This record gives sequence, C-alpha cells and structure tokens, in this order.
Amino acid sequence: MQASEEAGYHSDHSENHVHFSEDQFQEHEADIVIRPGRKAHTLEVHLGFLQFQHVYQVKFTIKDDLGEEVEADPLQNINVKVTDITPSEERKGHEVTVEFAANKEKLQRENIVLTSASDSTKKLTLAFQARVLGKGKGKPSLKKGIHVIRVEVEEESELSDWQGFS
Repeated sequence: MQASEEAGYHSDHSENHVHFSEDQFQEHEADIVIRPGRKAHTLEVHLGFLQFQHVYQVKFTIKDDLGEEVEADPLQNINVKVTDITPSEERKGHEVTVEFAANKEKLQRENIVLTSASDSTKKLTLAFQARVLGKGKGKPSLKKGIHVIRVEVEEESELSDWQGFS
C-alpha cells in the first residue's frame, strides 16, 4: 500500500484523479467544523487551511452552559485572542469572535479556556486546529466566518554582515 493510500486517499493513475475519504471531504466543507473534543468540557474548532504569517478574524457559534456572561484571560494564548463573546440568539450558547495568528507551518493547535463569570468552576476549552500553508504553498479558500485582517511580514535586518563589492 502506498503512503498516499495509507493517508486515506488514492490516486487513480489511469485518470489522474485523487479520491478523498468522506471524513477528509467533510474537513474541506465551507463551514467551520465544531465537534466535541476527546477531553471533557472541550470543543474542537477546525479552521481548515490558513496561510502562514496571516492573522485571521474567526467568528463562530458554540453551544454551552456557561451562563450569559463569559470571560477569557487575554494573556492565556499569544496566538488566539478572544475579541468578542456574546450570548447566541437562542441563549443556548455564545457567538465567539477571535483573532487567530497562523504562525506555525503544517498543523497548528491552540487552546483557550472560557469561564463563566458567575461560576468560576464552569469552564470550556476551545481547541483550535488549522492546517497552515507555508510561503509559496498557495492561497487557501477560507471557510465561512474566517477573514484575513492582516499579514505579518518578517522585517529583514537593515544591517547586514555582507559589505558588498568595493
């Protein structure tokens, strides 16, 4: 079995088509995928493909029992910052807006913890996952609710050891 087949897809060499399993196909859907995590009181938030050194605004809705007022420590994660969290229209969860900095190529995982303002024992961990494409690897199609807000550009050092030609 080839490595590509082990990864869940195979190439039909006669027609040059790649076939994805149903699980992999769902990962490419247009909506942000939110599902219960492996650990208790955890939701996995699958963001799909993002681009290296880009900062995104991500908006999504979760179902929770944290109560109306929810807090998130702004210093708990340098790559994910909660910018807004309000009760959802049905009052069965919250609409969450975060800034997500894609600064690690390949698979990037980041966690933040939301806490009930009225009962500090009620907590919910949001476990973000994104596939981050490196420079020159293409521009991904973003899922609904995800927008680029800025590009982080590495500044080249103004001082160089190389003196040039004299």
